[in-house]
Amino acid sequence: MAKQTGPQGYKRTGTFQEHELKVCDLCSSLNLASNAECFICGWTGHFEQSYDVVRTAMIVATQRYGPLDLEDLTDVHTYREVRSGPLARVQAWLLRLWHLLTG
Repeated sequence: MAKQTGPQGYKRTGTFQEHELKVCDLCSSLNLASNAECFICGWTGHFEQSYDVVRTAMIVATQRYGPLDLEDLTDVHTYREVRSGPLARVQAWLLRLWHLLTG
């Protein structure tokens, strides 16, 4: 049975997929892709999101610490449930593109 993660009322349970995560270029910590900054070091620059890099980081973290929980990937006090579906993915992609072009 999947363990509920985060404070009371958070819906996120179960495992995480590679496309939901990114790796901080500064401290190499796994973060939720929806994090605006690294929840470990505060980095707001580039994050690695390639499948192979994220998958390797997931394997290493799981071997070291066990199953990944929400609190291993974000600040649970500022976490917001991310919408899913085709429209939400397009909106997220456009937002990342906007940040790349203006940042």
